[in-house]
Amino acid sequence: MMMDYTQFKEALKDVLQEHFFGRGQVFYDNVVKTNDTSKEAVVVCQFGTAVRATLYPEDIYEGYQHTGDFGKCAEEVIRACDMPLCINEGHIPKTWETAKRRLCMRVINRNWNREALKRLPHRDYLDLAVVFYVFIKEEGGMAATLPVSRECMEFWGVDVKDLWEAARNNLREEEFRIEMMETVLEDVLMENGDAETARQFREEMEEAEEKVGMYVIFNRNRSYGARAILRKDLLREFARERGGSFYILPCSVHEIILLKESKMFTVENLKDMVYQINHCTGAVGPEECLSDSIYYYNEDTDRVVLVA
Repeated sequence: MMMDYTQFKEALKDVLQEHFFGRGQVFYDNVVKTNDTSKEAVVVCQFGTAVRATLYPEDIYEGYQHTGDFGKCAEEVIRACDMPLCINEGHIPKTWETAKRRLCMRVINRNWNREALKRLPHRDYLDLAVVFYVFIKEEGGMAATLPVSRECMEFWGVDVKDLWEAARNNLREEEFRIEMMETVLEDVLMENGDAETARQFREEMEEAEEKVGMYVIFNRNRSYGARAILRKDLLREFARERGGSFYILPCSVHEIILLKESKMFTVENLKDMVYQINHCTGAVGPEECLSDSIYYYNEDTDRVVLVA
């Protein structure tokens, strides 16, 4: 019999308390996330160390609903808590020379993150904000990072311009992929084990008289890939290969959509579509929304502008 969410949370807490008995404390807490939102988390603090593992039962419960295998979910959670990926301020590089080689950036919404931006050094970009993180390590497909605070900036003896230049240099080396939306959706269906729906979807797209020409740009880890909006070289190349200027839709903080102009839609249509995806469909979590705005890359001026 499937557990409901409340039962699942309690069972998960019981398993963790048993596993970490005498070695750590397990409790639920609300964690502040992107866009000044909060999310319920199960926290494991191991005694005698600064290790603090934070996991989100709502996300874990989704996996449980697909498989119905609580034992497997519990094993994965325990493995994640036991992994030496947990980090703290002690991992921050002590010198700027070391830090700048590991500096990365994320693009978030400026208005939706006002409280967080009071604490974090950042650079404005249109109605967005660029914030900075130090890459610590990657393990088991998970990347560990720490936000750069104003205290870090003072400790290194740098300013926001220095952070921006270092992170931008590293961004130029990051690998991104641009795929047709149809391909991405088909891949997602296949990954979820729904081969028949993927086949039907492919046939429908092949029979469509007019292709929308919608593309998704994302990075290797599919994590905070929306920073690709700052990669003018990629946008420039896409415009050259696909026939000129195009719209940029903020899919999430992880991906952006590139869309050629068409008589099939208006800017108002696009803005309404983005709003619906962000706030009505549940397709994007509130902490993962990037913006309700529509952007446009102008090939003639080589600039990204806010159009709606």
